[in-house]
Amino acid sequence: MIKRLLPAALVACLFCCNKITDCPSYPDDLLEWLPYDTNEKITFKSGQQEQTFVFGDVFSTKRFTTGRTEACNCDAFAHTNSNVDSVGNIQMLCSSEKKKVRFEFMYEFQHYGKHSSYYVPLNIDRFMFSIKNDGTVEGTNSINAELRNSVMIDNKPFDNVIVVEIDTIVDPKAEIFRLYLVKGRGVAKYEYKSGKAFTLTDL
Repeated sequence: MIKRLLPAALVACLFCCNKITDCPSYPDDLLEWLPYDTNEKITFKSGQQEQTFVFGDVFSTKRFTTGRTEACNCDAFAHTNSNVDSVGNIQMLCSSEKKKVRFEFMYEFQHYGKHSSYYVPLNIDRFMFSIKNDGTVEGTNSINAELRNSVMIDNKPFDNVIVVEIDTIVDPKAEIFRLYLVKGRGVAKYEYKSGKAFTLTDL
């Protein structure tokens, strides 16, 4: 009896082991929160002061097939090349990963400052939140995040705006503490704890 079952088990194993999983590309709808291209330059302004970011590395998972049986995973990221030439220069990193039934997003601002004759990273402000399958938004740890409609940014109304805020009591080192993300435009505005705010120039 065992000998008869063995060939059938081997056939079943072969079919199982050769199973091809078709994994989709990163969802276009969610890429609208990371709408950047390689070499794209964006500038933010606060009064007469400007901060510019150039995206040198942009990636999002494309559709692929795999023989592995675990669930498909996908991610996307866009980070800037930073020409550190002044105290307070910052570098931005945007990334997102699919984890189970939600997409985890992180927007990170890396601050640089001068140490002797060279520049070093001083502090990182991380804005982390998730977008679940039902479209709801929630923050993580000491971060509050929510999806809002009819948000005014520099006297302009916008729908579909995610506002992410770091709790500065829990994280007193945060310099940039509030972030505005507009669907299809990405980072639209960020605010320092000092009160200074930078807005995208071509918003």
